[in-house]
Amino acid sequence: MPGRRRFYKRRSVQIGAAVVAIPIIALAWWLGSPLLIDEVVNEPFPRAAMAVVPDDMTAEEVEKKMVEAEAVDVSVEEDMPETEQAATTATAPTEETTEEQTATTTAAPTEETTEEQTATTATEETTEEQTATTATAPTEEEVAAPEPAGPVALATGPLMDGDSFHKGSGQVTLYRLEDGSQLLRLEDIEVTNGPQLHVILTPVHGVEGRGEVYAEGYLDLGPLKGNIGSQNYELPPGYQVPEEMTMVIYCVPFNVVFTTAELS
Repeated sequence: MPGRRRFYKRRSVQIGAAVVAIPIIALAWWLGSPLLIDEVVNEPFPRAAMAVVPDDMTAEEVEKKMVEAEAVDVSVEEDMPETEQAATTATAPTEETTEEQTATTTAAPTEETTEEQTATTATEETTEEQTATTATAPTEEEVAAPEPAGPVALATGPLMDGDSFHKGSGQVTLYRLEDGSQLLRLEDIEVTNGPQLHVILTPVHGVEGRGEVYAEGYLDLGPLKGNIGSQNYELPPGYQVPEEMTMVIYCVPFNVVFTTAELS
């Protein structure tokens, strides 16, 4: 009987140890696995941002149409230019035509012809003066130049290491698209991976910890899609770009700054 009690007691201890060890192992894997596994995400810059979206279509539908169009090969055969055809079919001038042209050229100008030439010269001088005057005066269109079409870069900056262990490289740019929306683009980034990394915009520079990350007016754009590659993050409508702004890749559960980009 004593031996059987010791056996059941030892068995209970083993079961209890296993119950405790399983969640510890799971937690350790959740924390450590991102350091061993890279997530590569490469998103192209939205093609729909370069186009005007029709009223009866969405930006996603325009994007799909443009991707399909790029996959179609179009071959164009051009005809020989008309200039070359005309030069090929042209004939040499006849002897009679040459003599007539020579006679016309050598003929002395008449008095009426001279007067017409003088009037034409005066008219040309007047036209040149008007052209010079017009060229110096700026037009209304030049004074009020239209805004450039297409995406406009509002702020940009390179990724910098959070510390000696948490590192980051690549370029971060905030764009205003043609439809007025705003897009944060992470281009060719490579960041130390970690658990539950988020992309956060904060209206300060010199970010070192939680206090600066969650400064008044911060914006959490959601989880980092991949620690390697290029990604797009849409900003909410009406977001006002602050004078100072930093993009932070931040480990939310442990409050650790992995990498930052001061945008200016």
